[in-house]
Amino acid sequence: MITGEAISDRVSKLARSGAIKMREVRRYLHRYPELSGYEYRTTEFLGEIIRDLGLEPTIAEDSRGLFVDIGPEKDLGRTAIRADVDALPIQTSVQHEYASGTDQVMHACGHDAHAAMAYGAAVILNEMANEGVPVNARIIFQPEEETSRGGLHMIRSGALQGVHSAIALHVDPTRPVGTIGVREGAFTAGCDVFQVEMSGQGGHGARPHLTGDLVGAAAQWVMDVYRRVPRSTDARDAVVLNVGSIHSGNAANVVPATATMHGSLRTLSNESAQQAKDMMAEISRSIATMHHCRIDLDFGQHTPPVINDPQISRCLRNAGQELLGESNVRDIAQPSMGAEDFSFIAQQVPAAMFRLGVAGIDLGSEPLHTPKFDIDESSLPIGASVLALAAIRRTSGDCQDQ
Repeated sequence: MITGEAISDRVSKLARSGAIKMREVRRYLHRYPELSGYEYRTTEFLGEIIRDLGLEPTIAEDSRGLFVDIGPEKDLGRTAIRADVDALPIQTSVQHEYASGTDQVMHACGHDAHAAMAYGAAVILNEMANEGVPVNARIIFQPEEETSRGGLHMIRSGALQGVHSAIALHVDPTRPVGTIGVREGAFTAGCDVFQVEMSGQGGHGARPHLTGDLVGAAAQWVMDVYRRVPRSTDARDAVVLNVGSIHSGNAANVVPATATMHGSLRTLSNESAQQAKDMMAEISRSIATMHHCRIDLDFGQHTPPVINDPQISRCLRNAGQELLGESNVRDIAQPSMGAEDFSFIAQQVPAAMFRLGVAGIDLGSEPLHTPKFDIDESSLPIGASVLALAAIRRTSGDCQDQ
């Protein structure tokens, strides 16, 4: 049996030897992206390459998403490695041969790389288990992260049954290849999506005094929430409010009778979220009275913040230091105000996520969610090895508080 420091050396060697296959997997997914809710071909492809390893995956509900176990069943439970697989509605500007072949759809958030690295971790863990190293892991390939429905979808499909902890990563174009970012506690913000429906008296553009002036009401609502919501919460607790769309009217000489807005509210605590919602409701009541209109403010999909478990975070830190050296494992000073539906898994079991540097000399520095986003693929074996080694250390009990 391989023991001690030899385990990390073996993990590194297996990751390097699997780099070409990981690249092939990532490029296939990048070439054939699928939007949230439509990840059927992606699921089929991932199932095929997992079966090629001699493993049998469980396909999630609606044939979207899958998970597979590596190592014997144990009472203490498995460590899950989670990767998301969905793409975004963005037209690619990537010029390489693996660029998206689907109009207005591309992997602009690195989920293709996440899936490739989770596959790479599966290869490493499967080989290590065959060599006698204790392994008790589950690889989860999750759809619908971008709509924050995939985590719950996989939980309903049984992906966390028998799981006692979970780990994940996200590519980071602000960090150089060969480095990772780690953080205990708040890692990403919670996000509430909201909709505002306004209705009132419409009329002729020449006589706005006889109408509810819904365009003016909408404009005032936006200005008021942008000004008053941040001032109603503790300035030390970040609150980010964004109105992403406004729709009203269709003619230049008509005062419209309706207006609709959509946006998002991002916070790091439930208290700040509730304070912000209360202020938004107060503003809505005030403007409705002023403009003699009706305003319905509704909050829909809620994504909780990701709160990294300290012990699991230290496990990721230690795995990174073993593989990359202490200087290449760097603290993340502040949480991201972006949302991440790994949070639903982290609500169920102790969990943590880290950020993987993907910026190389020529590739990897374009921001997430942009048409030119791409990665330096030399990062793939690095991410796979950190995930695999952390899962092994969790199985052996070497990731206790230190």
